[in-house]
Amino acid sequence: MKIVSIYNNKGGEGKSTVSVGLTEFLAANRKKKVLLIDLDGQASSSCALLGHLSVKNAIREQRTSVELMQQILHQRKEIEDIEPFLTWRPATDSKRAPLAEIAVMVPDGSKAFELEEQMKWNRDHSLFLKYLKPALKSFDYVLIDMPGNLQKTQVIAMNGMVMSDHVVVPVKPTHISLNALPNTFEMIEYVQTLTGNGSPSNIGILRNFSDKRRQQYQTNFPGIESAAANGELPPLFENSWTPASIFETATDDRQEFRTLYSRFGSGSSSTYKACRLVAKELDERCSGDFKAGKSKRIRKNLWERLGLA
Repeated sequence: MKIVSIYNNKGGEGKSTVSVGLTEFLAANRKKKVLLIDLDGQASSSCALLGHLSVKNAIREQRTSVELMQQILHQRKEIEDIEPFLTWRPATDSKRAPLAEIAVMVPDGSKAFELEEQMKWNRDHSLFLKYLKPALKSFDYVLIDMPGNLQKTQVIAMNGMVMSDHVVVPVKPTHISLNALPNTFEMIEYVQTLTGNGSPSNIGILRNFSDKRRQQYQTNFPGIESAAANGELPPLFENSWTPASIFETATDDRQEFRTLYSRFGSGSSSTYKACRLVAKELDERCSGDFKAGKSKRIRKNLWERLGLA
């Protein structure tokens, strides 16, 4: 079982889109048992996978990450049964590229704030690591859709990062996006100091909405690629998430999807291929001999040298 956070501290970098795509392709294409834990209060990935009504029902029935954390705070022991907090999206019966069954844990943004006011950071930042992670062993992958603008006061979301084995950082090839990366890396490095074992390892920067033929990419990304190759930055994924209009509908909960093709384009489309290849690469990096390299602090003057500061 591997727990992977999808995280960038800047909003709008496509964390939810990547979370949905990886969840679908790991489950259906890579034949993995996948749980998506949505810790973003906006519940974008939850709504995309389950539909707005199912998310509302889970919140109304108190089957969210907030109720789970409340139970952990009260009992201070390992969770024996995770099922009451999960909502399952059933598999489809299509003959070609059907969607697989997946589990989702939805957030409750309003209740999270109230609960976190009662929590103490120094005492409660590793509760998921201690009491939830052992209960997730039946899954091959647990993906965590993290919120942007993460702060220590968001103790529930920080718990998700602390219990993660790896983190994937999606980033768009714009000057504003790249200039915001140091805050993301600083937060990951901070969590690594909390765990004391280098986790979560930054398994890769995922170029999101990227097309090497476009001027924006050619202007902003070569320096990042060079720094990653020299070990000054975490490694880049070899494959990238392509810019495509179909992504706008892939996370639209008003759409009904029965196959990977209907959600991400035909098997011959660049979008479908990109999703499949990124999911395959993530699976290989998590289960193979890939080494993310030893954790080391990313120097702030790197951004000055790259002309991004």
